[in-house]
Order: sequence, then structure tokens, then C-alpha cells
Amino acid sequence: MSARRKKYLSLWLVGLMVGLGLVLYAYQGPDAATPAAPAAPKPFDPVAAAKKWKKPPPPPPPKVNPDGTPWVPVDQVAALKLAHEVPPLVVKALEESQRQRRLRLGDKMPTLKDMKRPYLVLDSPVVNQEGDQFEAVRFMHRKHAAVLQDQCFVCHHAKPAAPDASETTRCVACHQGSFNPELPGRLGLKAALHRQCMGCHEKRQQGPVGCTDCHAKKVPDHRKLVKLPDKPDPITVTKECLRCHQEQADQLHGAAHWQWKGPSPFTVEHEKRIDMGKATNTINNFCVALPSNWPRCTSCHAGYGWSDANFDFNDQTRMDCLVCHDTTGTYRKVPTAAGWPFLQLDLKKIAQSVGHPNRKNCGDCHFQGGGGDAVKHGDMNGILYYPSKNCDVHMGGMDFACQECHKTRNHKISGRSLSLPVAEGSRTCQDCHTAKPHHGNSLLDHHLNRHVEHLFCVTCHSPVYAKCRATKTWWDWSKAGHKERKPKKDRYGMPDYDWKKGEFKWKESMKPTYAWYNGKVERVLLGDKIDTSKVVDITKPVGGFRDPDSRIYPFKLMEGIQPADALNKLLLVPHLYGPGGFWATIGKTKAPVPEKVIEQTWNKAFAKGMAEAIKVNPGNQGLKPYSGQYQWVQTRMYWGLTHETMPATAALGCAQCHESLAKDKTCCRCHKDERHVDFKKLAHRGTDFEWMKKQGRDVHELIGKTDYLDFKALGYKGDPIVYGGRLKKLPLASTIDRECK
Repeated sequence: MSARRKKYLSLWLVGLMVGLGLVLYAYQGPDAATPAAPAAPKPFDPVAAAKKWKKPPPPPPPKVNPDGTPWVPVDQVAALKLAHEVPPLVVKALEESQRQRRLRLGDKMPTLKDMKRPYLVLDSPVVNQEGDQFEAVRFMHRKHAAVLQDQCFVCHHAKPAAPDASETTRCVACHQGSFNPELPGRLGLKAALHRQCMGCHEKRQQGPVGCTDCHAKKVPDHRKLVKLPDKPDPITVTKECLRCHQEQADQLHGAAHWQWKGPSPFTVEHEKRIDMGKATNTINNFCVALPSNWPRCTSCHAGYGWSDANFDFNDQTRMDCLVCHDTTGTYRKVPTAAGWPFLQLDLKKIAQSVGHPNRKNCGDCHFQGGGGDAVKHGDMNGILYYPSKNCDVHMGGMDFACQECHKTRNHKISGRSLSLPVAEGSRTCQDCHTAKPHHGNSLLDHHLNRHVEHLFCVTCHSPVYAKCRATKTWWDWSKAGHKERKPKKDRYGMPDYDWKKGEFKWKESMKPTYAWYNGKVERVLLGDKIDTSKVVDITKPVGGFRDPDSRIYPFKLMEGIQPADALNKLLLVPHLYGPGGFWATIGKTKAPVPEKVIEQTWNKAFAKGMAEAIKVNPGNQGLKPYSGQYQWVQTRMYWGLTHETMPATAALGCAQCHESLAKDKTCCRCHKDERHVDFKKLAHRGTDFEWMKKQGRDVHELIGKTDYLDFKALGYKGDPIVYGGRLKKLPLASTIDRECK
């Protein structure tokens, strides 16, 4: 072989070996001893999560009472029945002036005492047959008469000529169809009502004057409007909604139900912030916080697919219109699929059946807060889908939808909670019932209206909470992880333990905790320093005995044990749900789970949870990575009570709060004479706890109770009737020592 051929062969062999070396290098990596970097986690797939959920969607709640009888909102049914009756047309009315009418009646003028129907519904077929674009209007008859100070003739301006006709004949008896040629000068019912109502509101500069201030617009039939293929996915449904409702999507984009954050004008030292809420920096003593737990927590979000910190809130196709507007009662979201609905649902049919929100739309999230029915809110639970009047007078008696109190404008909903800082408008009982809600001129009405200056309405009208279903009052996270421990049922049939969540306590028909409240709230946010040696108040109402803006308010006090960073002195966010979370890790561990494994799992959960909390709060300098050491601290949260309002006859009575009135006669402490007052009827009526006990409610310890509010705990020396009020001295010094005989 020539030298030249040997040279080429050598080069070829060298090249071959280099090539093989590169192949081996590429196969083994730069260092076979160095482990490969972990693969990036797969993005969360809500459809796959929905497929894994084996249970079918729960059926709509049955429209029945607890005893199985059909549910009927008694006051609403009676009011609608009356509204749909059309009496014979009154052709002739007495021709007399108001002065002549008053002289004719003398001391027989009608007053509040003569009123038979305090609540009416304006829904006459006489109006609807001429135009049916708006829904019925609720009319608080007694309130209007009281505001007019018994001047019934402002509205009932004429009496029919028939001798036996009522002085307060219904409007529809005289005003019916428009343009009656036999009565050319008489207004039709629609014009008469609008002229009378709007004219009075404008004159008094009080009350609604716009169409939608009184009426809700009827939703058109969407069966012909919605164009969808069979079995559409949720995103396709939303795109179809956007075809006509882009303006509504733009409104929702800035609303708290989409952003889960917003303005917080009532949080002390954070009044000007607009970035506070579940999505960012709030924490509680239930499931603790959102960061790192998105797919589970966002099952109640008004959107689809919020599974991590990178969710695109600008993508309006992710908005969930059906969760608020379904009227079929069948729409439900999978609890673990980041807001994705059950795959079995007929979304096309649901989209073609949309309408105004109802209690189920709101309740499916708000009744189920904290992971189950009646867990978070002491006054909201599944009973309110179809409650009795005794459970809630507004929903059970008059069939209120939630938005009838929580007025909504541009998808921003009035009302607020102590548990969350976001507020899009406030609502109080006085918005409907006025600052003097006790209508009448009796001695009791006078005293009760004075009470409104010092007590919120619900303080008396919600004497117990969770009276129809037990609510959770204690949650100890430190006991979680013990899969070998079997839950036991308490006297309400509720479990005392869950290895995923810890130890619980429940209570039904519980007496509220009372505190002064001026509308402001102090709250602990993610990153706030805490004193781990004391009970931590995550939320606390602001107010005081001498604060004239404060009134006594009833609260559910939620207590529990939850984790804190032992070195950084911060409440911790645990990574509970999802791969690597506390639940998944302990779930794979064989029982009994060693304490060391539980501790190690908590450490990993806290590290992940705090890292994600920092990611969604980049500007929060107080938030720090988990130090590696944790401790368990006791926490409390005050939760306001505004639902489950009881009828007036079941409100707290005078003697139940004032021990001094428990005697037979004590009016003479302040009044110079007895005025022939039936004292027992006046002061001793009130919440009948004996009756509630017979109905199965757990109220035995409240029977016969006086000093119900605990005046000393509120800053009084004792009963204010004896020791005086908070802003001025009562009773009068000249009468305080008077003996009642």
C-alpha cells in the first residue's frame, strides 16, 4: 500500500472515531454522571381533569320543603294572585275635593292600622297585554304609606261612587285599558301608575325614576338567537355569546367576579388599593389561599381554565356566561377542573335557555364556599335554594333572587363581605326599609326606630345563625395527614375529621358574636407580620362604644389552627391540591402515615405555596420565601351575618336583651305614668326559642335568656336602661331611682 493511501486511510479512521464519539456524547450528554434536568411540568388540561372526575353532575335541588311538601313562597304567590285579578271597571267616582273627602270621613280616615296587604306586586295583565317587555315590580305598600305619614289619599285619590266601595280601592279598578272611548279623560293603568309613582319620586327627590330602576328587562327567547353546533365546548359557547354581548364582556372584564381582585375602600390602611382579593393577597382560616391551588379553588371562577399564575384575563373567550345565566338548573362545574363544566352537559340547550341569575346560580358557589355546603358562611347554605319563610323571610316568603338586594350595574355587584376586601358598592337594610323601618306611631315603633341608631337591623332580626343547617366553627389544620383516623359524626351528622384538612367543629342555631362595627375592617394580608404568641385576627371589624358611626352587629366567629412561618412571622400558604401537593403526597402514602412524613410533606407544601404567592404579588415586600421552619397558630375571622332574616314576629324582644325589662312593669323608669300600656305584649314578645326547639333547632340553651347581646362585653356598665347609653346618659337622672309600682 502506498504511503498516500495509508495517509487517507488513517484520516478516515480518525474521522470515523470522532464521529462515533460525537454520537456517544450526544446520546449520553456532557456528563453521564450528571442527572438530566427534570422535564417541565405539563400544562394543566381542564378537559382531562373533567374526564377524571367520575361522578355525574349533581341534580338541581328539589323544589320541596324539608318534609317533602311542595315549596311555595307564600307572600309572593298571594301577591301575584291579587295582581292578576282584574276587578270590574269603576265608571263613576265621587266628585269631591280632598278637603271635602276629609271632612266627610272625619276620624274614620284610613291609617296604617287598616292596611290589609303590606306587600304587593305590580304585574297586571291589563298592562302586560299592551306591552310585556319588563318583569313585575315589587311594591312595599306599608313602607310607602308610612313615608307618606298615613296620607293614603295621595295615591288613592278618589273613591268609587258605589256606597260600599273601599276608600282605598285598587288602582286597576278605575284605571284599565288605554284610550277607552267611553272614558276619554281617564288614564290607562300603565300611564296612571307611571305618572303617580314617578311624579311623586321626582317631587320628593326620592325613589327610582328610570325604567330599569324599578323593572328588570325580560330576557328574549334565545332559542332562535343562539347559533351553536351540537355538543359545543365551553369556549365555543362564549364566542357565540360575544357575538351579541361584547359590551357585557367588557363590563365583566373589570368586575370582581372575573378578576377576583379590586378596590378595597373599607380595609384600614389599604383604602386606595385596587389590587386586593383572592387572586392576590387575601388569606383565610378555611382552605387558606389561592396561590398554588388554582384548579381546585377556581372551580367557582366565572371563567374557564384558570390553573396557574399565568392565566390570561384579557382572553374574553375564557369567560363563563352560563354559570350566572343558566335557567335550566343543570349547569355545574367539575370541582377540580379549573372552572371547566361537566362534559355530560348539553351546553347548547343551556345557552339557548339563558336568563336573569337566580339563587341557584349564585348559591352553587356562595353556598358551597370553603369546600362544602354551609362551611364558610354562617347564614348561607343549600337550604336557601328553597327556604321556608321562617328560615329567610325575603327568599322564602317573597322569592327574592340575590341581585334584588345585591343590585348590579355593569356586572359590578353591590354588597361586601368582611372575609374579602373587594367592594363594588355597599348595601344595607335601610336602602329599602329606610332609617325608620318600624312603620307606625306606637310606643314600640318609636323605641325600635331609636334602636336603629345603635344596632344593625340583623342584630334583632337574625337572633341565631345557621338555624336551618349547621355551619363549621372550628378548623384545625395541624391534625391533618392521619389517614388511619376515622371521622366521627357529631349530633348534626357532620364529620369531625378529614385527613386532608384536619379537625372540625360544627354548630347549628348558634347565637352570634356581637361587636361594634362602623363599616371598616382590619385584616391580615399575605406578607403581614403577625405575633405568633397570640390569637391572630385575620379579619376584625372596626368600631367602638364611643364611636358615633358604630353600631352593634352580629358575626359568625370562625376559629382554628393554621400554619405560620416560625422565623419570618407570616401566615403560610400551603400547596394542597395538584402534583406534589400535601393531598397528593399523603394520599400515596400507606397508612398509618408517620409524623416525619407529614412534617416533610408540609415543608414541601409551604415552600411551593409561598413561592407561588410571591409570584402573584411581586410588589409585596413583606412576602418572603418559606424559611424552612413552621409552627401552628390559632386564628380568628369575623364573618358578617346578613341572610336568614327572620320575620318581624320572630325578632329579639325587649326583655330578651334588657334584663331590667324582665320584670312585670318597668316603663315608669322613664315615663311619668303607665299610659295604660300592655307591658307584657310590648316587651315580652320576641323570638320564641321554645317553638324553635320543637321544630328541631338546637336552641335549648337560649330559652329564657336575657342580656342576649351581653352589654358589658360591648362596653356598657350593664343594661343601658339602668346605666345609661353610650353617647348620652339615659335614663333621666330624676327617674333612675324611681320605683315601679
